[in-house]
Amino acid sequence: MHIITLNNAGLSLQCRLQGAALLNLVTSDSVNILRTTKNSLAAPGECALFPMLPMANRVEGNAFDWRGQRVKLPSSPYDERFFLHGDGWLRLWTLVQQQPDSVTLALESALSGVCKYDARLCYQLQGEALLATLSITNTDDQPFPFGLGFHPFFTKTPATTLWFQGNGYWPEREHHLPAEWRDTMPAGWDFSSPRVPGKGWINNAFSGWRGRATLHDTHDGSTVTLSSTADILMVYQPADSDFICLEPQTHPVNAHNLPGLPGLAILAPGESLTLEMQISHTVP
Repeated sequence: MHIITLNNAGLSLQCRLQGAALLNLVTSDSVNILRTTKNSLAAPGECALFPMLPMANRVEGNAFDWRGQRVKLPSSPYDERFFLHGDGWLRLWTLVQQQPDSVTLALESALSGVCKYDARLCYQLQGEALLATLSITNTDDQPFPFGLGFHPFFTKTPATTLWFQGNGYWPEREHHLPAEWRDTMPAGWDFSSPRVPGKGWINNAFSGWRGRATLHDTHDGSTVTLSSTADILMVYQPADSDFICLEPQTHPVNAHNLPGLPGLAILAPGESLTLEMQISHTVP
């Protein structure tokens, strides 16, 4: 397993080519911003961060109608019903360029009967921040709706509060798919003021996100800030977990089957879509 290590004065991380996944993100004083992957050969869902492409999350029925055709998505080794998070997190990427504090990876993918694309992903350490830039280019001869996302696993404690702005959310229904969007959030999931996310299950996408979310440790005063150009924030937290996922996505879950394909980018051959994300750490 090819492991790439990046360092600067404030942060360090390890990245593997398999799935372009991060195995950790650690401050100079040994604070784990993202959960640490204990085994470099771990399944992608057990890593610290991975990219989602050419779509994020799930598509109902694992299929959708596009330009008069029924597009059937591939199966996934990690979900019996869905092409979960696309194939970027499952594939072996190639190393393009490496510096002490940055790395650029590339991927070529051809999904039979679906799409073809090239992708680039750059991880760069800048002071006390990680900047991740993911781009995808349509290399097929037909337009196709593409989407991107990042799936980081942030560490948390009982003293951690979460704060972000939103104007609505999608409740969860069977098979982890979204129900109809609502403009009123349950009190326990309204993070417009800092609140402890608790120990319960959360698996919902939020709209009206303003590109910024913060995790604040009320015990030591440290703050982790997530910033992104994405329009949708997916929040995932298993019951009784010591982590919470704040996932910036360019589109809602199941956007391929929603009117107007909200958030998906219809890329003509040769056109590209880019998503940026920054994770920063500050202490008082």
